Amino acid sequence: MALVLALLLVLALAGIGAVVLVSVGSDGAVARNQAWQARAAAQAEAGLEVAKALLARHVEEHGSFERALPPVRSSIRAERGDRRARALPIDGAACGDPATPGCRDYEVFRDEPMAGGNARVHVGRVLRDVGGRALLFDPRAPGAGWAPDLDGDGIPDLAGVTVWIRRPVVGALDAGAPHDRAVLTAEARHPPPRGPEDPHAVSRLEMTLRLAPRPSGAEPGDAGYSDGLTTWVSRRLPTGDRREAR
Repeated sequence: MALVLALLLVLALAGIGAVVLVSVGSDGAVARNQAWQARAAAQAEAGLEVAKALLARHVEEHGSFERALPPVRSSIRAERGDRRARALPIDGAACGDPATPGCRDYEVFRDEPMAGGNARVHVGRVLRDVGGRALLFDPRAPGAGWAPDLDGDGIPDLAGVTVWIRRPVVGALDAGAPHDRAVLTAEARHPPPRGPEDPHAVSRLEMTLRLAPRPSGAEPGDAGYSDGLTTWVSRRLPTGDRREAR
């Protein structure tokens, strides 16, 4: 009887110990995931800030966002469930098939009811700098793309970040001239995975930008576009316009 009771007590203590170990392990995994998610969100925000600086260079060189933006689509409509993405623009600067490792142009889209039909809204083309380098990270090909080194120490400061740019949809069409509006989508993965199956956190943020009004006065529809974060300074540009983001 005493032996049986002792064995039962040992089994009970072993069960309690196992539960404690599982609980501790779960808490550690939750804390790790939360830390990864916070870091991914911070990296996505940093990606948006770098993207704003890249667009400021485009404005300095060309006077607008036009060279960075995808072409205007002839139609934004697509039938629901259409996987061929017929609403894509004819974009000679796109990398091609987004299913190919190293290519993420127009990789992600969502279908929304607009203009009396179904509109396919893609996150857009991967943002390029003035020199044509793509701000890209692809877990299928981790060496693809360009990761900015902001402090010049030879170590990428935005590893694991992709930024897409697209035109806002105005009514039933993409916004066109004067090419002063853009929607940025930043995706960050932390820690940057070496392959699609590596565990990591993902954060995706979106921001809408518009060039500041000319110094001569506000333009129609300018109200509500200032985010309070961008400082606009007057500077002569090649086109004769005088606006630039810093």
